[in-house]
Amino acid sequence: MPLSRVTNDLGGRLRRDEYTGSNRCWACTAVNVALSALVAVVLIPLSGVAAVVALTGALATVYFRGYLVPGTPELTKRYLPSRLLAWFGKQPLTVSREESTDAWLLSQGLLRESSDGDFALDPEFKASLAAVDPPQSPSASLARDILELPPTDGSFTSQQGRYTLSDDGDPIAAWPSSLALDADLRAKAVFSERYTGWNERPPDEIAALLRSVRATVDRCLRCDESTEYEQVTHETCCASVTVERLTCPQCDEPLVELRR
Repeated sequence: MPLSRVTNDLGGRLRRDEYTGSNRCWACTAVNVALSALVAVVLIPLSGVAAVVALTGALATVYFRGYLVPGTPELTKRYLPSRLLAWFGKQPLTVSREESTDAWLLSQGLLRESSDGDFALDPEFKASLAAVDPPQSPSASLARDILELPPTDGSFTSQQGRYTLSDDGDPIAAWPSSLALDADLRAKAVFSERYTGWNERPPDEIAALLRSVRATVDRCLRCDESTEYEQVTHETCCASVTVERLTCPQCDEPLVELRR
């Protein structure tokens, strides 16, 4: 077997796409490269060859996996000073309880308000959302990952294309479709990359911010089709319920549903 093929196969097994390429955290990379160099320096008095081998292996690991030390992404968010993180494009996330999600998104330049009062996503922010790799399929682990919850928190249910994460029967968050989960994952990925402290926000605040982003998507992040608002009335035995939905006609799935 050619050496190049062996190298490519090994690289494919080691690679962590969520921490490399466009998703690479440069703060994590810098920390791990520095640690790799430190280990090599310590080994030099013992063996120059061992130092070179260790440095090469460590840098290869950082290249393919994004980090050398397990848990680096969380450690850098928690322990590196905000000023240092800002050098790598990360900013502290500060959203007050009194501040609306739309107001915060506007203040960060992520939303733009038109003359008629409508909101639209900033083009650069929208491009960042579209660049995030989509999830494979809806799952409990995906929902917990979006809301920054531990692996065992919440009960995930699916019913007629709708998804809910609940705690002892009380809904933590709900998504009207897999497309909504897709959009929230993309926004969560961008926010966690840009803002320190994102994973420390309460799940309800995270869900509210992500929902506000979802409600202003004018082109589907999955297929690039223009989204449309529509009203749907559901008749029950004792009442009529009108729901306003933002949908993608191509995917035939809603991003947001609001009861009127």
